[in-house]
Amino acid sequence: MAQTFLTIQESAKLSGKSIQTIRRAIKSKKVKSRKRKTPQGYNYMIDKDSLVSTYDLKKIFDEQAAENKSVQKEKLSKTPRNLATQYLSKEDLGIFKETVQTLIDQHEKDKENFFRLVKSFQDRVVVLENQVKLLGTPSKKWYQIWK
Repeated sequence: MAQTFLTIQESAKLSGKSIQTIRRAIKSKKVKSRKRKTPQGYNYMIDKDSLVSTYDLKKIFDEQAAENKSVQKEKLSKTPRNLATQYLSKEDLGIFKETVQTLIDQHEKDKENFFRLVKSFQDRVVVLENQVKLLGTPSKKWYQIWK
């Protein structure tokens, strides 16, 4: 079986312990862990099997598995009539299609307005650049005034 490693946050959430408690367990070597290098430093990766055995989480996993099985049984026991009410009807799909088409049309209008705004902005920038060029360097130097 392949080893599964969890972060400290995932381990704390899974075990119901605090992050600090998990850190103390790593420091006292109650749980097996590895360091993973990151640009900010190191992250500890905790072996899931070690965590389960240290905090006796096998009971919790067994209860979760039982709950998952009961949920799956409920899903399988649903009648086709109940399943039909969970999905969309043709009318609902028609309404959805109209809504999506309305959003697409609105997007096209917004896109046209945006490109019109960008074009006017570009035109104004070109006009300002030309005005700056005209205001550029004077034709005479300051010392040529007396000549």
